[in-house]
Amino acid sequence: MTLAACKALFEPSLPAHLVQSLRVTGCSSRLWRLSVPGSKSVTNRAIVLAGLAGQPIEIISPLLADDTWWGFVALEGLGFDLDVSRLPDRVVVGACTRSDNKRVELHLGQAGTLARFLPALLLNWKTVQSGSALESFFLDANAQLKRRPLTPLLQALRGLGAQIESDVLPLEIRPAVLQGETTIDGSQSGQFVSGLLIAAAGARRAVRIMRTQGLVQPDYVRITLAMLAEFGAHVEYDSELREFSVAAQEWKPPSSYTVEADASTACYFMALACALGAELQIENLGSSTLQPDFQFLGLLKQFGFAVHWNAHSCGVAAELSNTNAASECALHFDMSACSDQAITAGVMALCTGRALHVSGVAHIRHHESDRIAAFCANARALGVAVQEYPDGFLVPAGTRAFELAGAWRTHSDHRFALAGIVLAACAPQVSVLDAGCMKKTAPHFVEQLTGLGFQFAQGIV
Repeated sequence: MTLAACKALFEPSLPAHLVQSLRVTGCSSRLWRLSVPGSKSVTNRAIVLAGLAGQPIEIISPLLADDTWWGFVALEGLGFDLDVSRLPDRVVVGACTRSDNKRVELHLGQAGTLARFLPALLLNWKTVQSGSALESFFLDANAQLKRRPLTPLLQALRGLGAQIESDVLPLEIRPAVLQGETTIDGSQSGQFVSGLLIAAAGARRAVRIMRTQGLVQPDYVRITLAMLAEFGAHVEYDSELREFSVAAQEWKPPSSYTVEADASTACYFMALACALGAELQIENLGSSTLQPDFQFLGLLKQFGFAVHWNAHSCGVAAELSNTNAASECALHFDMSACSDQAITAGVMALCTGRALHVSGVAHIRHHESDRIAAFCANARALGVAVQEYPDGFLVPAGTRAFELAGAWRTHSDHRFALAGIVLAACAPQVSVLDAGCMKKTAPHFVEQLTGLGFQFAQGIV
């Protein structure tokens, strides 16, 4: 079986008539049990690390979505043998057998994480695949991804010996000998630091990295460090993640790697359960995760919901309190650590009528959309007088979700599609437009909700 034959597993199960717009018309159950799909962040790291490992590796429970599709396609384009016969459960990244091509062109779709991590494999190509004839790689992507920043990462890689002329996609990359010292600015995206660490570790040479400025979402850097250790790389670092020393040594990668459940996707199920007063148990994700979006459960608790968790599972109790306490004090969330859920937090404020000030998320203006401006525009279009700030927004108290009516635009951004469905569950007159863009990270979200008893209809706009 070929990767192309498995494409349907990565694509949305959303019915055709709901792709352009949908409404939530009800839910017949208030008792939900589920397992969430694998982590997008961990799967993308595992794909690149498997390419750098130098031996076959089985990736167990990978996320199958548009973001990870482009990663597997890239490995196949580079000549790796992929055994996909056991998908959706696992895929084996085998040996690299292509040896005749001098140049390979790769397309990254909208996979921003891949754009930051894949250069690590390409720059270290001759280290990992010493007999390969490949001499250069051309990376291209969709227009949306071409607008996203790469400069801090590419400048830091140049400091280690990489020769990459452009600072934006498309890029021409040649294999290099990465070594020495470099600095990197982590204030725009922690993915730049992670991409640099993967590249430095993949070189199997001594490298020292100094981080300047701030660090956005440091927990994702810790995930990278933990995965590098599991693949046999040795990196020493301080508690504040300011300095990193990569040892010159061969890796000792595992024969298989299991991807943990996606905390980001779990947040939308948790938010839905809170908003609708359902009892939810997520059976494959708990507080043992390093994924920062798990912190969103604590924010739901501050809204007044009965959220619970242990090391291996989490959930929402049916008995909720203070869920519509518009008269209570405004909530203030610094969401710098779990900024991917800033939109979800804003939606929960709309659903509950609570006043909410979100701050610390200036960097989300440079994601798939300007998420701060887009959230504020969406809320205002529904008649809610939100205030926009450089690093966040303020949702006023007193919103009555049931009275909201109109279109919730997704801006070609999966986070708006997923959070929009949470809002639509509380606001039956709200239509989520272009919900199909959830394919980036959660193509089967509506299918899973249907299995929990949700009903959907084509939106009216």
